Amino acid sequence: MSESAPNAEENKPSPWKEITQPFIDLVHSPRALWGINLPYFFEGMCYFGILGYLAIYFSDYVFKGVPNADVWSHDMVGVLTAGITIAMLFLGFVPDKFGVRKALLASFVIMVVGRALMSVGPYIGLQPGLWGPLHLATLAGIFFVVIGYGMYQPAAYAGVRQFTDEKTAAMGFAMLYALMNLGGYIPTYAFLIRDKEFLGWDIPGVFWVYTAFTGVSLIATAIILTRKTEADALAKAKAQRGGAAEGVKDETKPARAALDENKKVPVHLWIFLVLVEALFYLIPFGWLKYGLWGLSALALVVLLVLPAGARKRVLVRLANHPLGEPKFFFFIFALIPVQTLFTYNWFLIPQYVERCYADLQPLHLLGISIPQDWIGKYFEVASNFNPLLVFIAVPIVTALTYKRKVYNMMILGTFIMAAPSFLLALGTNGLLLFAFLFIMTIGESMWQPRFLQYAAEIAPEGRTGEYMGVAQLPWFLTKVLVPLIYSGRMMEKFCPAEGIKSPQTMWFICGCIAMVSTVLLILAKGWVGRDFKTKA
Repeated sequence: MSESAPNAEENKPSPWKEITQPFIDLVHSPRALWGINLPYFFEGMCYFGILGYLAIYFSDYVFKGVPNADVWSHDMVGVLTAGITIAMLFLGFVPDKFGVRKALLASFVIMVVGRALMSVGPYIGLQPGLWGPLHLATLAGIFFVVIGYGMYQPAAYAGVRQFTDEKTAAMGFAMLYALMNLGGYIPTYAFLIRDKEFLGWDIPGVFWVYTAFTGVSLIATAIILTRKTEADALAKAKAQRGGAAEGVKDETKPARAALDENKKVPVHLWIFLVLVEALFYLIPFGWLKYGLWGLSALALVVLLVLPAGARKRVLVRLANHPLGEPKFFFFIFALIPVQTLFTYNWFLIPQYVERCYADLQPLHLLGISIPQDWIGKYFEVASNFNPLLVFIAVPIVTALTYKRKVYNMMILGTFIMAAPSFLLALGTNGLLLFAFLFIMTIGESMWQPRFLQYAAEIAPEGRTGEYMGVAQLPWFLTKVLVPLIYSGRMMEKFCPAEGIKSPQTMWFICGCIAMVSTVLLILAKGWVGRDFKTKA
């Protein structure tokens, strides 16, 4: 006992070290990682910068004068966010097949084309309207961005994996996390480009700036990550891993768990598949809706006509799928309600702040008059506040709570993240807005790092990667369900561009939705919580 305490203190996370270490490592990182990290910083800025403006751009430019413009706008943003997730599932093989450097260069070329198409419409006089020239040009741009980003994200992570060894991998991924969040914070100052009191280029002008920075990323990748640099980095990493080349079986790793041949597909998984079929009805594009229904019907027919042996193998794999584990299934889907709050950073907050705070009267506090109209005028300050707070808060919260039980932190974190939504239901003023953003981020920092930890913890030996991949499914679903079901409709009803606004009701509903996660976790604590084998 006398020797355990010093070891515990020695292993205690240091908030300051966690914040600063990625930048110390960045300075000393090899050239190949610079070829990934510098463009990754720019890409974090470009992706989140465009995403924060996209719903406003569709409402004010593309669907100007179109009925239900906000609903269509949020659907289009959902096409981008969900499309990228789907694209990564199908294009993740590209860096493995063609190499990281080629995949990165190709992805940036494709994204430059896509972002240029998204930017050019207003400058060449394309007419707005549903399925009009401006809409189609913007959709074409989104298509290219989806393809490019679907290649880019897997390539960046594959590059870090290939250019590092066991000792430096954590440093490499920590740098990506830090740079992504810092890049996502830079669009806070995009009002200097957009607002007429400064450059006055408006949203299409900001899009062009981000398109140019995508070109900078392309050039930086080509110059820094040369063929020789890539080859040298791969050789060095291979030597440091003891000669185990990427893709070669490592006998020291645990064998993949054998599938249970006698396991039946659980009822809850069949119900889930039926519900997915029903969700296709919400898709606004008839060709996509009926196409997905057709594919699912074809899959069922193929399953029925397969030889008995092949059909059994398919059903065994389905029965052993991570979602077939009832507790894992419940846990990750119980978090969908609170994860909706993440999507509001681009679906709700930019439009809400722009529309509700632009003409806000000064706030009188302790005899001091505090102006608030600047918040709506420079809405980027609020809509991009989260990445910087997450970057700072996660290591601090981790250091303060590393001894706490994981499941209890999940309950407390989801509660603290969901509860501040009710602050915005009390009224519309700057103090409540920034209190909402700050408290929500603290809650996020408490539970989000523990989420994938549980996915890794509950996985059978040798199937950790599979479980962690499936754990991303709820995040994908929130990006699809939020715009398809309610975000655009709520914006149109409670926070329209013109007319009477009642955003307090909107945020009360959002708070109630998010709080469902906490309630479900509390109710299931005696069932799911018993599977948590570690504390931190």
